[in-house]
Amino acid sequence: MAFALFSLSGILICAVAYALIDFILPYVRPSKLHRYLHVKDGKPAWALVTGASDGIGKALSFELASQGFNVVLHGRNPAKLERVQRELETAHPNRSFRILIADATQCAQAPDTFKDIAHRLSDIHLTVLINNAGGTPILTEKLFKGVDEYTHKEIADTIALNATFPTMLWSTLVPSLSQNAPALILVVGSLASNGLPLVAPYGSSKSYLRTLSESLAQEMIIAGRDIEVLHVGLGTVTGVSGIWTPPSLFVPHATTMAKAIMGRVGCERVDVVPYWPHAVQIMGTVLLPGWMKGMIFRKVMVDLQKKGLNPGDEKKRE
Repeated sequence: MAFALFSLSGILICAVAYALIDFILPYVRPSKLHRYLHVKDGKPAWALVTGASDGIGKALSFELASQGFNVVLHGRNPAKLERVQRELETAHPNRSFRILIADATQCAQAPDTFKDIAHRLSDIHLTVLINNAGGTPILTEKLFKGVDEYTHKEIADTIALNATFPTMLWSTLVPSLSQNAPALILVVGSLASNGLPLVAPYGSSKSYLRTLSESLAQEMIIAGRDIEVLHVGLGTVTGVSGIWTPPSLFVPHATTMAKAIMGRVGCERVDVVPYWPHAVQIMGTVLLPGWMKGMIFRKVMVDLQKKGLNPGDEKKRE
């Protein structure tokens, strides 16, 4: 009996130690972003960042430029993108930048958009694709609400922005990324995909994006394509549209999050929470019983609903 208990204790200790090491590993492995900074036929490496006019997309563009990449800035607002381009050119005069205009919510109605994107990128050595554009294109002042309170257009635009657009963009660009390999597809997801209430269309479409990332990663292996697919799940970040609170440990600034995201490249995971304090938060909810986790999620989202946001700050995409 004593031997059995001793053996069981040993197994439990090993299991806990393995889980702890497995949790820590992505945050101690050095980034392998440099693997995708290579030249082909005299052409330098380029990265495409969708939703680059503000927030995390803008921060990722600056981080990529600081690492030696030229950057294509995607968005739907030319004035904002031109401002970001000027800031990047001032900060990184040795890098090159260009703008790509496309409204992600209208991609299903304008299929030629992707032919145009492929054509406009055909002259560069694209090795990194960052799918960052996303959010809830709210048309009314109420940001957090039940699914029956969304207009059909809000639902359709949310799904197009978060799911349809990246899927069609991947379908368009995977062949060229494969030719330019090694290459990276980095997908900016959201912890709302864990089933948070009051943002059902957004959270569900982000959950689709996580599943799509896992499927694409397996397809790349089957096809023998040297393309890393990495999905990163983000918690609350400040310095983005609608959230301008002072940064804290659990609410980092967009620039801090951008560095964390780039730091996870090559972590040998398909899905990772890039910012470790957010990972700790999620780990805490995983250990809770379902009823308690649901209660916490409801409280958090209802509190956000009561606080509301300035309607002028509700644009989640530009």
